[in-house]
Amino acid sequence: MRVFLVVCVVLVSSCASPSRKSQAQSKSSNAQMDSDFNAYLNCMKAAAVHYSASEATPHEIADAAQSKCGTEFRAFETSMENHLTRDMRTAKGVSTARRSARETALELQGSAKNKVVQWVIDLRFQKK
Repeated sequence: MRVFLVVCVVLVSSCASPSRKSQAQSKSSNAQMDSDFNAYLNCMKAAAVHYSASEATPHEIADAAQSKCGTEFRAFETSMENHLTRDMRTAKGVSTARRSARETALELQGSAKNKVVQWVIDLRFQKK
């Protein structure tokens, strides 16, 4: 009987807390999301530097940078969606997580675009 109780306690406690594998997967997907976002920002910064010598306005350069870095942005958006939906068990949970990932990714895309504008202005002032 005592062995049965010990087995039950172990089973219940393992169900109540996330497994080490699940925690490792969460850390891995979070690291992938961070890596993809950094790749996107690096692409945006490289595009800002490249296009800053042109006569285009900083906002036009930011638009061009977003166009050039679309692949990197989509990779970031996908990794964010994967990270947020990984543990969802219901269709509603997945849908909500996807919507949240999309909204957050678009907000960060807007922030990155604003950052490019600032980088271009800074680069042009440094050259004067």
